[in-house]
Amino acid sequence: MKRLFLFLLAAALHAAPVIRDIAPHGAQRGKSVTLHIKGSGLKAGARLQTTLPASISRLVPVAGMESDLPFLITLNADAPVGLYPVRILTNDGMSNLVLFSVGDLPEIEKHVKTKEERDKAQAISVPVIVNGNLAEAELDDYLFTAKAGQKLVCEVEARRAGSALDPVIEIFDGAGKMMVRNDDGAGIDPRVEYTFAKAGQYKLRVHDARYSDQGVNFYRLKIGSYSFAEGLYPLGWKRGQTVEVELGGGNLATPLKLKPSTDAKAATISVGLPNSPSLPLQFALSDKEEMLESERLKPGAIMNGRIAKPGEVDKYKLAVKPGEQWVFELSASSLGSSLLDGLITLYDEKGKKLASRDDTASADPAFPFTVPAGVKELTVAVEDLLGRGGAAYAYRLEARQEPPDFIASINVPFLNVPAGGTVQVPVTVQRRGYEGPLKLKVLNLPKGFHTAGGNIPAEAAAQNFNETNAGFRAARGVLTITADADAKADFTELTIAAEVPEGMRRIAQGLGAIVAVRGVNQRAFTASWLNISLPIAVTKPLPISLAAASPYARFMQGFEYPLEYKVKGKATGKVRGTVTGAVGNLRILDGGKSKTPDSGAILVNTNFGTPVTTFDMILEATTDIDGMPTQVSSPAVEIEIVAGYQVRLDSADKMVFKGTIYREPTFLGSTVKLTVQDLPDNVTCPTVEVPAAEKRFTIACTAAPQAAAGTYDVRITSVAPETGQRTKEEYKIGDVNAKLTVAAR
Repeated sequence: MKRLFLFLLAAALHAAPVIRDIAPHGAQRGKSVTLHIKGSGLKAGARLQTTLPASISRLVPVAGMESDLPFLITLNADAPVGLYPVRILTNDGMSNLVLFSVGDLPEIEKHVKTKEERDKAQAISVPVIVNGNLAEAELDDYLFTAKAGQKLVCEVEARRAGSALDPVIEIFDGAGKMMVRNDDGAGIDPRVEYTFAKAGQYKLRVHDARYSDQGVNFYRLKIGSYSFAEGLYPLGWKRGQTVEVELGGGNLATPLKLKPSTDAKAATISVGLPNSPSLPLQFALSDKEEMLESERLKPGAIMNGRIAKPGEVDKYKLAVKPGEQWVFELSASSLGSSLLDGLITLYDEKGKKLASRDDTASADPAFPFTVPAGVKELTVAVEDLLGRGGAAYAYRLEARQEPPDFIASINVPFLNVPAGGTVQVPVTVQRRGYEGPLKLKVLNLPKGFHTAGGNIPAEAAAQNFNETNAGFRAARGVLTITADADAKADFTELTIAAEVPEGMRRIAQGLGAIVAVRGVNQRAFTASWLNISLPIAVTKPLPISLAAASPYARFMQGFEYPLEYKVKGKATGKVRGTVTGAVGNLRILDGGKSKTPDSGAILVNTNFGTPVTTFDMILEATTDIDGMPTQVSSPAVEIEIVAGYQVRLDSADKMVFKGTIYREPTFLGSTVKLTVQDLPDNVTCPTVEVPAAEKRFTIACTAAPQAAAGTYDVRITSVAPETGQRTKEEYKIGDVNAKLTVAAR
């Protein structure tokens, strides 16, 4: 969590604007409100960037209130109910993003109580939306009057709108008896509909479920008589095509059917009940063929289904062939419009279970599968892991015939790049069976910016010998972005991709916004449905810069490399090196004292067990800016660890292998011994020794008369019995695969 929010600290210290709170957090459409942006770096000339359907006027800040920037917001009368992003832009960069809620009920503010009023409930008139906040262990009580037989919906917008609260609603009668309590009626947020049998005054209490102390602790209490839906079906459709969407559950007597416009370029659009103040649900758009529940899956098409009742299991047939590679992917809770905790299970024609997977490492299950011998049809079963079902348990299922896959996500919602400075862009790759190396790239880098790094080593490089979840582990990579001293960027949005070398590419998903949630095992709030990738802006230069002497280093296993660097400005501590990928048998050491105070070295130490791989190192230092410690980074340095020698086959003429030994300049070993392994019966190949002074080799194999004709897969193994190091040990590299052909006689 500390690393995720390091960018906010940096923005605050470098004069870029930071929003810590807004007031109010929402307003009724058709009304005007003064929106107060509270934080730091909020200059009078700041611009409000938002998609709010409103007219916006900048107001003059109150003298002495530099941390409070006011704007007059007049919402359009037909503004759709929903959440809208708001951020501040100045010449010093951009702020973090917060969400502003447009409602359709009268709005008031929670009364700020005096010490004497602490235990007194605030009187309100329904319908109403109350904008409030909760300090640790605080109980907010509201008194309202209900008529006999009146049915009211009471709900709280908090986590859905970017608050860290986990709120609870409790309703008491006039005698203080609790009548109803709700915790998670709308996901993490509470929502309850209650019919009051008697006319009278009632008390509604709002508090945090864990009575926790949260940095972002606002809520919007909504009370009124209105309709709301729990879910929608289908969860998405093909862009530009018309589809009937059913909003159901909640307090709807019958589902409402709508035909939303699907012409948007975004990944999702909002779909809500007309004339309802309840927040809309997110509807996914794709460029693929879409289907509604049917008996058979169609490769590459998206099947839209729903677990309509508890305990239900949806099953689909899929024609396959032995040896084919498939990927099965379920989208549900990750879209924010479904409560399904999905489980996918595969069966063969006889009902034998072949594979099963839930959301082990991501919001929804996705996994590769190789069809075993003898299987020509699969049954793909979808269910809720907890056996639940209903209107809010829809899903999108896709079966694709392709090799093992992966997805990528950006770990920061935005970047302020210091002019002439460098920032880090951490990206998480969730492996879905693909275990090889990856490379991160910016696809639309503006002029005046430069990238480095982005190497993610193969999973084997970590030398994690625990097979649990192998092939599905998360991997981390970091790109660095450096701005020229005269670079300019006013809310430029970058697109970042993770790529397999000469293979598939996956676009990394952005966070949109991020809010820390304090507590054990608490997941931060994000808003990926905003469809924002990675906005960047340029801020003021830092008084310090850090750079390695070279952007690239290449050296052999078993050696160490002094990575030299220079510092311009004053660092308050030692320069440290951070490896951005998981690499085993690697040590990062202090390079010792430097002859000059503005230079030094980091020692990258390997042994013969260090894997042959490519990874990145970023140098980091700390300096004081305005009395606060600030971290600065160097552009990433690409480090390639190579084997001491390579065995390359030039040709393989049936029974004769010819090739070359390429030795690294630092390889001190002498003779390299070559042996052919996995030979068929009655075939022999001699062990060949290639002295240090020679490169070329020939291995001539022979076959006895009884050897069976055919082409066989063999391995050429190699070993250097003497490394030339003080410690006497032999040195081995990976095997070379080859083909050996025994001719017919």
